[in-house]
Amino acid sequence: MLVAVLMLFTVFSFTGVAVLNVSYLSNTNSMETINNIKLQYAVESSINEALWRINVGADSLVNIDIDGVTTVYDSATHVLSVNVDKFQMESEILLDLSEDTHFDRGIAAEEEVVLNGYDPGLDSEQQPRGNFEFLPDVDIDYFTDNAVEIHTNSFYKLEDDTLTDGIHVFTGNYITLEDVTLLSGTVVFTGHHVRFMYDNYIASAPGDTTGALPAVVFTNPNQNFDLYSQHQGETIIGAIYCKGNVTLRNGFVSGPIVGKTVTMYDDLNFLDTENSGKFKWTKGFGHRDNYDWPKQIGRWKIHKWLKKNIAA
Repeated sequence: MLVAVLMLFTVFSFTGVAVLNVSYLSNTNSMETINNIKLQYAVESSINEALWRINVGADSLVNIDIDGVTTVYDSATHVLSVNVDKFQMESEILLDLSEDTHFDRGIAAEEEVVLNGYDPGLDSEQQPRGNFEFLPDVDIDYFTDNAVEIHTNSFYKLEDDTLTDGIHVFTGNYITLEDVTLLSGTVVFTGHHVRFMYDNYIASAPGDTTGALPAVVFTNPNQNFDLYSQHQGETIIGAIYCKGNVTLRNGFVSGPIVGKTVTMYDDLNFLDTENSGKFKWTKGFGHRDNYDWPKQIGRWKIHKWLKKNIAA
């Protein structure tokens, strides 16, 4: 007997874990239909458990083969396969899991993003995300080894100056940048009490196939960053990374903006459309593969859904 079946797959998430909800409708209550329903629930629970495992621990924890359920994650292709062979039926679902990094987002936070009702106007691919539960680690050796200049002074004010293109590392405390221009480079601060005043313009150098370059980096956890200028012309093109908290009040930015927490207090002009090349893995934070990134469902397909041949 033929059974009319409708399968609905809905992706949603809670606490940062992607979940696949599988629902089932049928117009009969035959044993075949009952087994189909059982298989649906078994597939759903198996997918949910696999996604939970992959997001809370090492990716290899998802690889299991027990009680008719086989789940395998291919870290090279980022495809999760879930095979359920039960109730005289077999199903296999393939899920494309894209890795979600801070630098793929317009705003990303270790803890929370507070928009206060303001809309950053980011594209759907770069929507803000909080609760990453960690920040990528700064490879300070990368920046010092590639620096065009290392500034060691404390109680230092740089005013109305145009910096040489390249990476500038500031190791002192109590540093002020006022109306400073850097057309193609990165500024890195390892100390505390760093202030940006009036209208600085900092644009990171163009990236390449190995990744983008950041614009501003604060490595000290006691250093927060307040994006505010008296003339509302502060402009930063490229990633802003702050080990402390980031507050956005006015100015022009492109993202990604990465911090412990990120809070918006006004509508900012996000220049993300014309700077889409900044939203990729960023140099100076080790290798992308060194991190166990949270996963989210990109594409899925039913690879197999069939009734097994059972002898009479």
